[in-house]
Amino acid sequence: MKVQSSIYTALATLLISMPGCIKDKGNYSYKDGSPVTIRFQATNIDGLIDNPVTIDAIREYSDPTKTAADYGHEWYVSDQLAGTDSILVYNGAVPGTLPINYCMVDKATKVKYFSTTAILRLASPYQSGYTILYEKNGESELAHIRYDATQKVYVDDRDIYKRKNDGESLGSKPIKLKNYPVTGVWSLVVMQQGGQGTVELDSYSLQKRLKLRDAFAGSAPANIDPVNMGFYPNAHLLVNTNGEVYPRLFSNSPVPFSMPWLNIPMTTLHGMKITDLWNPYSNANLMNFMYDAMNNRILYLSLNGPNPTGGWVVIDTLPSPAPATPYPADHVNFNHMGDWEYVWGGSFNELPNSGNGASTDGVVLMRKPGETQIYLQSFTMRNLNRVITFSPKARKPFTGSSLVNADSKYLGIKNRNFIFFSGGPGNTDLYYYDMITGSAAKLFTSFGSKITAMSQSDNFLELAVGLEDGTVVLYNISDASLTLPDPVELHRMTGLGVIADITVKNSIMR
Repeated sequence: MKVQSSIYTALATLLISMPGCIKDKGNYSYKDGSPVTIRFQATNIDGLIDNPVTIDAIREYSDPTKTAADYGHEWYVSDQLAGTDSILVYNGAVPGTLPINYCMVDKATKVKYFSTTAILRLASPYQSGYTILYEKNGESELAHIRYDATQKVYVDDRDIYKRKNDGESLGSKPIKLKNYPVTGVWSLVVMQQGGQGTVELDSYSLQKRLKLRDAFAGSAPANIDPVNMGFYPNAHLLVNTNGEVYPRLFSNSPVPFSMPWLNIPMTTLHGMKITDLWNPYSNANLMNFMYDAMNNRILYLSLNGPNPTGGWVVIDTLPSPAPATPYPADHVNFNHMGDWEYVWGGSFNELPNSGNGASTDGVVLMRKPGETQIYLQSFTMRNLNRVITFSPKARKPFTGSSLVNADSKYLGIKNRNFIFFSGGPGNTDLYYYDMITGSAAKLFTSFGSKITAMSQSDNFLELAVGLEDGTVVLYNISDASLTLPDPVELHRMTGLGVIADITVKNSIMR
């Protein structure tokens, strides 16, 4: 015990004396480099995806002899290092709002100086304009035309799908395009019968989100090759090459790209084989029509269910006219068209739900088998509180009868009562017909290649025409332009493949 006490006493004495042996002479300094203040010209920076955005900063140096070359540079986009040059050139792939932070590093001292945060707002160049589906070298592909209002020029883009989807082939045997909204995004549906088949893309990024064959409850039907598809607020329809109709039902605000298709086809009394699904403004008035080739009749598609939050679709025959306004003697009954041959059908003058209900004018072109004369017969349908009424309108000869052929394409210019149609030798001539006057169809223009697709703008004043040789032409079709001796061409894109279809973006047609 005596030895241990002596050791403790020695240690205590040493500890007390140590501070006196170490003196702070204060001969050190902090390295603060050459400070620089960094800010951006604007807090919000706007750009487009798939287009380089150049971002620079305003720098105020404490040492006027310094330049950006005396510093390292670190640009961060959403906390990810995106560049190490004094100027950032950023090429985003997906629309969104991204925080931008910039750091300058003094090369001599390694001290870092940070900017305030800027916001990069990336929009999509594909959200307006026209998207084009074409086939080139046996593969489907997408192109796009948009109008740059700032530069006052049209901007073309081509071969987009492969570029946006890691070099993947889109598919083959393209049929149609449809563009529809779903819970905060838009979906672009590419209907095709080859390769991976029909797919849905994020309409703004054009990246694939869903394959049709993987989207059925249970297994997919044996035949999902599409003829057409319809997209409505609470239900979607797929029409295949057999004329079968498959539904997809969902409630309000569904999770995008998650709703399953049912693998059991819809049916009606006496069965049906659908060969034509019309393209109305069905998002507004919740009605549509289709042609049943099995029974040679027009069927009515009701999308206005008693519960607006649940999926709803009913296919039915057209109601009979009111006893006071029956079919005129020369009219064909659309519930059984007899020996009349269906040529084309379309809807015009759609009105959304109002005090008088939703309404639309339907137009059917028909002829006797073996005859060239085509007749136009129209009607009005009204849906008031889910009570459907049908009223015959007019019947008259179609003055383009001698101009059309088996390959003719038809496009109804809604709310203006025009029908544009192709015809002539080789299907290279484009005509238009005024349904109000019923006067002779007029030649709009002629091409050196077969007409394969047409689309109209939402304001009915612009027409896009696609050709077999890979050309797309945009025209002004306002009333004033139609009176001129020559068509008013707005833009021309060439060098694509065979044009399968064209859709206007942000459209209300489904």
